[in-house]
Amino acid sequence: MPLRVLLLAGLALMWTFVEAGRLAPVGVRRHGWRATLLWTGGVTGTGILFGEVGQPLLEWLLATHVDYSGYGVLVGNERAALQLLAYALTSAAIGEEVLFRGFFLHQVTAIFGEGAAARRGAILASGAFFGVAHFIQGWLGILFTGLMGVVFAWAWFRSGRNLWSLIMAHALIDIYGIAMIYLGRYN
Repeated sequence: MPLRVLLLAGLALMWTFVEAGRLAPVGVRRHGWRATLLWTGGVTGTGILFGEVGQPLLEWLLATHVDYSGYGVLVGNERAALQLLAYALTSAAIGEEVLFRGFFLHQVTAIFGEGAAARRGAILASGAFFGVAHFIQGWLGILFTGLMGVVFAWAWFRSGRNLWSLIMAHALIDIYGIAMIYLGRYN
């Protein structure tokens, strides 16, 4: 699966380049490093806070849990955790951000315009697709990941399409999550 995501991301970048002659429309362009770091920190902090507070609250309210059983092999298994981390830093952080934020949001706004309604629809659709892509975590995982997808999509627009900050935030959130699974906190 990870190689497919990277392949699709590569195709999306090629499509964008052929279409626009540059990659800026998906957010692959120079952004100020201070703004990039601020957006990275804000999105990362939101993701970790939501994971530590929002997810348990949702689990309690809905009397169910996000299904992390598919990751059970990672608990205490350094090799498996490092292997997943390598996939997460490439396929998830880079591939998913290029596809679900940069490419998808650019294409939706290219079709429907840059108006507020089009952006809101694009944000919600991006979050929904992102959530469904994480079906391995069960329906609550789809909901939780979908909500984070909405946060990421909102941040893509608000940051001036700063894809770099989202790639770094996604990487940091995945590092944190994999570490928590490795340590036995999520299982």
